[in-house]
Amino acid sequence: MTILRLKDQKVTSPYPGVSQRNPAGVETGATQIRVFDALIQPGASIPYHAHGNTEATYFVLDGDISAVVDDHRVELHSGDLVMAPPGTGHGFTNSGKQEARLVTMFPHTDPEVSHFDPGEPAGGDLPPYIVPRANVEAWTPWERCTRYDMMNHERGALSTAFSQLDFEPGSMAPPHFHPETEEAMYCIEGEFMAMYNGEEIPLWPGDMFVAEAGVRHTVFNASKKLAVLLPLHPTVVPVRELVDWSPTTPMPA
Repeated sequence: MTILRLKDQKVTSPYPGVSQRNPAGVETGATQIRVFDALIQPGASIPYHAHGNTEATYFVLDGDISAVVDDHRVELHSGDLVMAPPGTGHGFTNSGKQEARLVTMFPHTDPEVSHFDPGEPAGGDLPPYIVPRANVEAWTPWERCTRYDMMNHERGALSTAFSQLDFEPGSMAPPHFHPETEEAMYCIEGEFMAMYNGEEIPLWPGDMFVAEAGVRHTVFNASKKLAVLLPLHPTVVPVRELVDWSPTTPMPA
């Protein structure tokens, strides 16, 4: 099991004005996923680059970002997402006056990186892998939960499923396991309880929970406030097998 607490995550500074944590990757025990959580200062940039061996998904948690993706220029705001297919150039600049926060997910533990200059601005419609939050329909997968499917095969992904789940108090994801792939669950707001093979473990903002293939797991909100999770899968259609399990932690009425 990998639960990496916020305080234990390694912080690096890959570019001037950019610091990032690494809540999931080969160093943390993950075998199929790498995740970064970057803070970008006003005016600072992640330069234009590409990953030849994997796609990369970027989710704006906070702030305003000017992005270039495959030479398309676009303004991103909190809740927006872009996915860069393998070999596709992309870069980001904090265009706002406040710190911006960007979560990156790779369905690969060792992404290649090559830097180069963007071309002339692309015209025409934006590709489907540039996803404003306003274009994502919310739905209810189970009681007291709202889901936003930000990236999957319908938007051009080859091996990424990236969602946001808003758990109201008392909501629990159906206990399950994935026979072929691991799942990374990133707490970004509120407090969860995570279940790993029957053990119940608290999960707080910034904590990352990675369940290996074949391991029973779930998360639930036993608090009295909203809790928000990013479930991340290194496949577009995760195979899921349900299991019978009930929490011992008291749930709110």
